[in-house]
Amino acid sequence: MLSARIAGLAVAAMLMTASVAVAQSAEPTQLKTISSLPSGLSAVTFTVPLRGYDKAHGLALDIAQSGGSSSLQIDAVLGGSAVFGHPGTATALQAIREGADLKILGAIAKNQIVGVISNDALKKAGISPTAPIADRFKALKGMTIGTNPVGSTYTQILRYYLKENGIDPDNDVRLVGMGDSSALISGIEQGRFDAIVSASGVVEEAVALGAGQILFSGARGDIPGGESSVVAVIVARSDTVQNHPDWVKAYRAAMSDGLKAVHEDHAETGRLLKEKYFAKMDQKVWSELWDNSADAFPEELTFSKSAFDFWTGIDPKGPESFSKVDYATITLPEAQAK
Repeated sequence: MLSARIAGLAVAAMLMTASVAVAQSAEPTQLKTISSLPSGLSAVTFTVPLRGYDKAHGLALDIAQSGGSSSLQIDAVLGGSAVFGHPGTATALQAIREGADLKILGAIAKNQIVGVISNDALKKAGISPTAPIADRFKALKGMTIGTNPVGSTYTQILRYYLKENGIDPDNDVRLVGMGDSSALISGIEQGRFDAIVSASGVVEEAVALGAGQILFSGARGDIPGGESSVVAVIVARSDTVQNHPDWVKAYRAAMSDGLKAVHEDHAETGRLLKEKYFAKMDQKVWSELWDNSADAFPEELTFSKSAFDFWTGIDPKGPESFSKVDYATITLPEAQAK
């Protein structure tokens, strides 16, 4: 049971905190955090150490990567092997619903869902990649789509968009959840998938390899929806927030600087990210996904009530399953917004 596993992790965490965050005699304070693999969703996370914002606020971040699994991030934070985590919004809220004693400290990415359709499927569907967005989603009917694991943030929001455009995600398409992003790329290359859908910075590799074209991209603004559809949040255990407010304040300040950089110094931030994490990506593909993505990040490090309502409203178990989860309680006061 998820609730039993969460309870066990929370108890173990009380014994392990000292091993994951060491305040040394000399600054900066070393903190471990965990994020997804480098992608558009995690751009702010990896910008922070690249541009030295962690050290500017007295921290030295050690960033572990969880691949495409937000559940691993939740486990790491609850278990004490990381102080902060950056999971998908849906996964974070579902864990809290199941009893995880976590606080949301803000959001770092808006909707960055990207769909790549294979060349054969595109030709068969007879759809233009520049057609109205509703028509592009409708064109997926009957296709096999590789995406993230069942229940993950991007799978959940994909199901929502399919329903919004008249496609039954259980009967009109075949969704195949993959925990390994490389399996999505090889799957569309080898014809196992007609399309693949995941985070910006992940699936575009298929375009660089000539296996398909971008059908839709939330990162470049194809899909309506703004602050309410934030897809990645920062979480920490409640006892961390209570016992180490200085860590939380410094961490939020560093992440806020990262958000500012992707907005106000977008080109240089992109150059640094490309050089460090996306060196093998075709420059043309990188330019397309990064140059158009400035609006894919929140303006401020907040997690709004409207975002909470959006995600609880589309949860497979229904909004009533969150009846005991209070937005004001689970969200750091400084991170709250309407």
